[in-house]
Amino acid sequence: MKFDKASVNRGDAYLLLTVIIWGNTFPTAKYVLGVMPPTVFASTRYLLAAFTLMVVLAWREGLKLPQRRDLLPLAGFGFLGITMMQLLWTNALTLSTASKGAILIATSPIWAMILGSLRGQRLSRLAWGGVLLSFAGVFLVINNSLTAITVGGGHIIGDLLFLAVAFCWALFSVLSPPYLTRLGPLYVSGWSMLFGALLLAPAMLWGWDAMQWAAMGTGHWAGFLYTAILAGALGYLFWYEGINRLGIARSVIYSYLIPVFAMISAVAFLGEHVSAVQLIGAAIVILGLVITRQATTKPPPA
Repeated sequence: MKFDKASVNRGDAYLLLTVIIWGNTFPTAKYVLGVMPPTVFASTRYLLAAFTLMVVLAWREGLKLPQRRDLLPLAGFGFLGITMMQLLWTNALTLSTASKGAILIATSPIWAMILGSLRGQRLSRLAWGGVLLSFAGVFLVINNSLTAITVGGGHIIGDLLFLAVAFCWALFSVLSPPYLTRLGPLYVSGWSMLFGALLLAPAMLWGWDAMQWAAMGTGHWAGFLYTAILAGALGYLFWYEGINRLGIARSVIYSYLIPVFAMISAVAFLGEHVSAVQLIGAAIVILGLVITRQATTKPPPA
């Protein structure tokens, strides 16, 4: 597949913009969650995101209703990728730090590799070595110590919820490719997000009475719109545009930058502390991801 220089440059721009948007989503959402209950934030955010993405879909491709055979899969993707993930993610952010969350969710490709192996995909010893290395990094990030075992306290529940989010996204990544290829990324994203947002909508009833409307300042509303429209809707559009222009192989490196931007943003805007041990753990996680990705994309010997 050949790419002209202009297309490559625009692809890099799209992916870099997406990485910055998604990296800043973690601290931005945590800031908004200081006054908005997780269920209210997740449900209202994705109702707005789904509406935005459906408008984009109608503008670019026309609004075609899903065929009967696609309804259940699209609804399932929405339940998995929006309903479950957002309930887990928003609650995790209230229980742990934004910087750790970005690192732990970055393990999603590792879970995808494990799920792929259960579906018959053979992984080399080098790939399994990368998997184990990433999980060693995860342990360091959560444990935050080289000399003692501390995982029993602190943010362990929130950290485990972040890992559950990574697993959900991995499961979506493993199951969705046939539909992404046949229907197109924008179509699958739009309809699955709409179904997921509708399934998530009743959750707002559990936190509506606790909503602090008077405490919602301009910054909180700006943060909410940022996470809903930029991160929740347009981010997907920019990401797929970048992949379309660069190809999957050239786009992978950008996913490694999301936790980096998230940590920088969390430290700068929320004042979170990232220890040297956690930085080492994050580097090990990313190194394991790179090794595993390289080992699984390397062509087999002739």
